[in-house]
Amino acid sequence: MYNQNEDHKILRPDAVMRRQPKQERSIKVVTSIINAAHDILLQYGRDGLSTTSLEVVSGIPKSSIYQYFPNLDAIIFEVYRQVIKDCHIQGYHSFPKNQELTVMEFIHWLLDWSIDVHRKVLAIDEKLLLEHKGFWDTWQELDHNLAPNESTESFIYNKLKQCTDFKSSNNDMLRVHALGRAAQLMVYSLITDNALYLDDPNLKNTLSKMCYAIFQD
Repeated sequence: MYNQNEDHKILRPDAVMRRQPKQERSIKVVTSIINAAHDILLQYGRDGLSTTSLEVVSGIPKSSIYQYFPNLDAIIFEVYRQVIKDCHIQGYHSFPKNQELTVMEFIHWLLDWSIDVHRKVLAIDEKLLLEHKGFWDTWQELDHNLAPNESTESFIYNKLKQCTDFKSSNNDMLRVHALGRAAQLMVYSLITDNALYLDDPNLKNTLSKMCYAIFQD
């Protein structure tokens, strides 16, 4: 388990790698390490992850692994980031096209998307995720324009404008930003309090009512 250092600085995923890969060869090396770690974590859990198992599964020698990652937690954080990124891109492509939705139905879809991301992240390493509250700058991936042609904020806004009962106001972008943050962070905050909330059938209904309140005048 990761312990915060003496000055209690938050561990930031962007800072945990020793160096970022830039050349095609080094990108392939890091990708192989991350993919191998993901496979090991899903199949054997945290107890099965070691530099030895990574070397065997990825084919990357330990010396090269340590060139990029100072410890196993750093590798797991990068696995988190990749899974979140993949889930977001998949969400953009899987959005129901040519289907009329109400604002509440769109919120349900957005929450299903967020809950699915959290399920996949919990499956990687639940203990590190739940015991390291506060590190979740990984969610800033949402602001890095992962959609092919637009930011997440514009994606949400464009879909909301297509909802049959959406009413525009002078505070549209504030409401859009609040909805995106609420969908991400409320789910995360609740499961760090109790991971079993993710399986509670009332979770989505409770959160959807809170999110819908953003659009009530």
